[in-house]
Amino acid sequence: MKIKTITCHHVYNYGASLQAYALQHYLESLGHDVEIIDFNPWFHRARYNPFWIHPNAYGISAKIIKMLPIMKYIVTPLQAFRKGMFKTWGRKKAFDKFEKQYYNLTNYKYLSSDDLKRNPPVANIYVAGSDQIWNTYYENGKEPAYYLDFGEKKTKRISYAASLATSSIKDGYESFVKDELKKFNAISVREFTGAQVLNQLGFENISVVLDPVFLLDGKDWEKLSMKGKNYGLIPNTYVLVYDFLGNDENMIAFIKNYAKIRNLRIVSINDFSSRKYAHININNAGPLEFLSLIKNSACVVASSFHATAFSILLRKEFYTFQLKGDNNASRMKDLLFSIGLSERFNPQRNILQTIDWTCVYSKLLSLKNISKQFLESNI
Repeated sequence: MKIKTITCHHVYNYGASLQAYALQHYLESLGHDVEIIDFNPWFHRARYNPFWIHPNAYGISAKIIKMLPIMKYIVTPLQAFRKGMFKTWGRKKAFDKFEKQYYNLTNYKYLSSDDLKRNPPVANIYVAGSDQIWNTYYENGKEPAYYLDFGEKKTKRISYAASLATSSIKDGYESFVKDELKKFNAISVREFTGAQVLNQLGFENISVVLDPVFLLDGKDWEKLSMKGKNYGLIPNTYVLVYDFLGNDENMIAFIKNYAKIRNLRIVSINDFSSRKYAHININNAGPLEFLSLIKNSACVVASSFHATAFSILLRKEFYTFQLKGDNNASRMKDLLFSIGLSERFNPQRNILQTIDWTCVYSKLLSLKNISKQFLESNI
């Protein structure tokens, strides 16, 4: 079967990259011909583009550029430098290398939904993949391409673990989402809350499945993790922190206390900004290093869904915090509730009892079987 998947694959985010790889790899393991649609819309092109300017930009800089377009090549790189883009250029190289080595992309790069409509990739099945592709509070969820709004009508359309990430659809987008999803032959989402939201729109038989990273076994990820750098760190001597925003004092206090009690160093993996409370800050890690750092840690504390997911897959002690000021916690809470680890979410103090992995994996196995059955029944 010729399958084309579409997801947020080129956004320099650890979870996004690894879930895109996981779905492709699992479907290939079933004997299918799989390609990831190389879709790179405007809102995904800013991350490491020093000349990028938002289409709706305003302010003094935007006015100058509109008056003198050539100034874009002076003003925007300066802004990128001030925000720290060039300090993490090694991170970009690591992601690009991973993509080149592990992705099977379409030959054609699509920059917009209109591109996809004009020249749609040929396939027997289109799969709208995981990550926050239907989060209408982000640009992803407003983008028709992520709802498979392209190609011939006869092409089968399904979603696998598509994430709304929140417990509601942004006001004004209910009709858009409802109309776009009518063309699907089968829908699966990543969270129970997402299924409930779609039920309220009138959609029935919504399947709840695991994120694609769970389609592969822990040993598969462990093998991949061995290809990433370990930065000279001694295994099990550090707590790995993936703190997106660095603005949650409760999370910071928890990390400091946990590390002090257990005599562990604090290692932070960063995008742009270093975390001052960490002993070591790493800002050039790619997806393979992300896996390696988790695998060799004593514990993981993060405000990240996929840091949580890989902690589970690699059987590491972990604690998960909600992003302060964000409303996308449903994906984390739903996952932890489904495997009996709700107490690991937003902990108020250190939990001394270690995780009973036998119990966790018993529940996880059942969910994995449901997830694989959905794909095998609909492809």
